[in-house]
Amino acid sequence: MNGTEYADWFVKATPDLLRALADLAHHHNESELADNLTRFSGPMCLEPLYDDLAENRSPQKFCAAMVGCDGEPCSEHSPENADALGRCVYPDRGRLCRERRLSGRDRCAHHIEVCLVVKRDGKLCGMRSCGVPKHKQVTAMAAAEAAALQSS
Repeated sequence: MNGTEYADWFVKATPDLLRALADLAHHHNESELADNLTRFSGPMCLEPLYDDLAENRSPQKFCAAMVGCDGEPCSEHSPENADALGRCVYPDRGRLCRERRLSGRDRCAHHIEVCLVVKRDGKLCGMRSCGVPKHKQVTAMAAAEAAALQSS
């Protein structure tokens, strides 16, 4: 204890301190501890992990995979992998949407009306109830292809 206040009890574990402790652990042949300290010294995915996607509960664990930048998900928890994880495929600000999918659909109730067509400039349309005829056509073709894949 450094003082009588709770805030004084702990030393803030900065990335530099964690890397120094990892070097010390390596020096003492504690490779598992050193690997954990190295992992915790950099940016991590921090995606909440659930056993299932039941509503109204808090996650018990978080993904601790190392990533390149703060706020970025790991490859397993990227929006591109949402379908394989059984999650809503709408890229919610570059992260996985945490809402449960509608039965037989690839998105949650909140994102079902959002247009997922990628425009020529590479950006997502993102309009609710999009009225652009070409976007409707692309969406209908994608739905038909998904239905054909499910039936086979």
